[in-house]
Amino acid sequence: MKFKAKVYVRLRAAVDDSAGNAVRQACGRLSDLDIEKLRLGKLIEIDFDAEDQKYAELEIDRLSDRLFANGVIEDYEYVVWEVSDK
Repeated sequence: MKFKAKVYVRLRAAVDDSAGNAVRQACGRLSDLDIEKLRLGKLIEIDFDAEDQKYAELEIDRLSDRLFANGVIEDYEYVVWEVSDK
C-alpha cells in the first residue's frame, strides 16, 4: 500500500528560538506587521510503501522520535494517509 506522511517538528515552548527571533526582526524591517512572536519549525514530507496504516504510523513515529526530532528540545506530530496507486 502507498502512503504519504507529513511530520511537523517544532521547538518546545520553553526553548528559545533564536532563529525565529532573527526572522521576526527581519520581518519588522520589511513589513508594517506587528509580529509579537515567530517560531520556526520543520516540515518533512514522505512518500512510502507499507503493509497497512498501523505499521505506517508506527514506523513514522519511530523515525520521528529517533531521527527527525531532537527529543530534548523538540516536539513532533505527524499525519499519515493512504494514497491510491493512480
